[in-house]
Amino acid sequence: MNDCFALNKQKGCGILTVQACMGELCPFYKSRERLKKERQKANRRLASLSAIEQRYIADKYFDGKMPWQEGGEKH
Repeated sequence: MNDCFALNKQKGCGILTVQACMGELCPFYKSRERLKKERQKANRRLASLSAIEQRYIADKYFDGKMPWQEGGEKH
């Protein structure tokens, strides 16, 4: 079973415009576990920035929210 993070309910890709998931042959393939680890790493990095930098990023990209301070798994 394919565990790509982009796999949709129709067994297609939710990211690319292809008819069927290509699995690990896809250049964008990423497991859900890998996606989770990468998001955790990014959240740690964001949390390490100064308050001013965090506010700027939150306002620009996250509608003023700081999901990396709230557990961070929502984005």
